[in-house]
Amino acid sequence: MNELFIDKEDQKLIEDCLKGHSIAQEKLFKKFYGIMLGICLRYTNNRNEAKEVLQEGFIKVFNYLHTFKYDGSLMGWMKKIMVNTAIDKYRKRIAEPISFDIPDTASVEEDILSTLNKNDLLECISLLPAGYKAVFNLFVIEGFSHKEIAEKLGINEGTSKSQLVKAKIHLKYLISKRMGDQ
Repeated sequence: MNELFIDKEDQKLIEDCLKGHSIAQEKLFKKFYGIMLGICLRYTNNRNEAKEVLQEGFIKVFNYLHTFKYDGSLMGWMKKIMVNTAIDKYRKRIAEPISFDIPDTASVEEDILSTLNKNDLLECISLLPAGYKAVFNLFVIEGFSHKEIAEKLGINEGTSKSQLVKAKIHLKYLISKRMGDQ
């Protein structure tokens, strides 16, 4: 095991979980619940759907914990499972990327972003239509290429690029609307 990437507490939790100790499984769940729920919320339409993805993701974590190679962080490995679980749910829900018309008034001053707090921005991202939100999160937040996104979502690369542009335009509109409401 490469202990450079995983702390002893996580290593012990993994070992105990692999032995089937339910207390260790509960500890692992509680330790990463908030972080993983936050990831799931970025890909879903509401908290209940995010909790469903989270539950499915944790089932996969426990089912595949034996495959964890200790060559990265446990949190990073779990994050990848949660993102992939959310993408799987997205693929089942959406057959084609949706399109959404944005009014021509969707312009945002550059300094608006500096006055927007993190929660406001996350709220605006959560309001994006599903197709836009998935591509935006995968490209901007997770750092996937358009080619990788296309493969993950079962769309073509051009659609990924188009959805990202539309997501940014729609996000600017939502931000300007939010800022106008304050």
